[in-house]
Amino acid sequence: MQEPIRTPDMLEYAVEKTFLDITEPLDQFISLKLLQVVQSLVRIAYAMGHQDAMRLGSSGSLCAACPHRAEG
Repeated sequence: MQEPIRTPDMLEYAVEKTFLDITEPLDQFISLKLLQVVQSLVRIAYAMGHQDAMRLGSSGSLCAACPHRAEG
């Protein structure tokens, strides 16, 4: 069975930091709930982009920066 696609840690950190900075004036609970929604959307978008690249890649190889390039 294929392992799930994992969003890179730096992307996760960047989303968290940016979104928490933006929502700082809000109630903490609301801010964290909104962050969870945004993180979920980022993970879905990353997985969809990864699958599209695997299926539609123009050169037939993954980008050198892709953390999943070892997958075969």
